[in-house]
Amino acid sequence: MDRTLCFTEDESKKMNKGIDNSINIIHTKCMKTAISTPDQIFEEVDKLARENKTSRSKIFCAAVEEYLKKVKARKMLETLNSVYADEETSEEKLLRKKSMEYFRSKIVKNKNDSQTG
Repeated sequence: MDRTLCFTEDESKKMNKGIDNSINIIHTKCMKTAISTPDQIFEEVDKLARENKTSRSKIFCAAVEEYLKKVKARKMLETLNSVYADEETSEEKLLRKKSMEYFRSKIVKNKNDSQTG
């Protein structure tokens, strides 16, 4: 998703000017940053960008977004695991057993009904 704000020439002229009046200051919704990456990764990303007619920045952003989703999912899983890590109480075990028996009887009944009907 391109987050760069685009302006017409007239809108651009109305914006703040830099020290040199021919340089316009353009504001974006993006943060420009510099990163260091191994040459092999850079070359692969550069090739992928050219093949897909996109920018390296978009590829790096997509990769970071995917990584952040994985981190968030991992944290959620860890939270769920900690919540459900406690051993079942005797009441919970009994309820689970009765629920399984109830649903098993419903499945068998539905199966028999569909074979006779």
